[in-house]
Amino acid sequence: MTPRFVDVGAKIRAYRKRKQLSLTDLSRMTGIAASNLSSIELNKSSPTLSTLMKIASAFGMKAGAFLNEALYRKAVHFPAGGGERIQTVSQAVAVRLITAEISLNKLDARIITLEKGAEAIDLEGAGTDRFVYCLDGRFTARMDDETFLLPKGDSLYLLPEARVSFESAGATKAIFLLIGAKDRGST
Repeated sequence: MTPRFVDVGAKIRAYRKRKQLSLTDLSRMTGIAASNLSSIELNKSSPTLSTLMKIASAFGMKAGAFLNEALYRKAVHFPAGGGERIQTVSQAVAVRLITAEISLNKLDARIITLEKGAEAIDLEGAGTDRFVYCLDGRFTARMDDETFLLPKGDSLYLLPEARVSFESAGATKAIFLLIGAKDRGST
C-alpha cells in the first residue's frame, strides 16, 4: 500500500492566500525561489523539512501543522493486503506483519501461520504485553509449567515477563493473530 497522499502544496497555497501574499512575497520572506515555491504548491516537488520549516515560520506557525492530517489521524484503514509485510520464519512458519505501513503506530499486529506440527518460539518477544487470538485451527501456547490449548475463537493475554512457544495442535495448520506493543523499551 502506498502512503496516504498529503496535499502539502494546497495547504501552503491556502495559507499564502489567506495572508494575502504573492509567491514573490513568500520568496522574499523565506529565501526560497518563487519557482520552487510554485513547484511545491502544485505538488510537482516535495519540500524538504528545512523548506517546510522556513515556510511555516513565514506564516507564524509550526511546520507540523502541514502534516497533522497525515500524522495524527484517529483511524487508519488498510484494504485487504495493504500495509502488509510477509516474513517466512521457516518452511512451516509464516508471519504477516499487517501494521507495517502505519506511521507512528504503537502496536504491531501479526498473523502467524503454523503448518501442522510446526513450532515457533517467542515470535513477538518477551518484554511487552501481548494478545493472541486463534483465527483458525488449534495451537498450544507453552510457558514454563503452563500449557494452553487455543481452538478457533479462543484468546490469551500474555504479560511482559511471559516467554512463550506456540505449536500447531490440530490436523491442519493453525492461524492466529498476535498483537504486541511496538516500542518494547517503554513498557
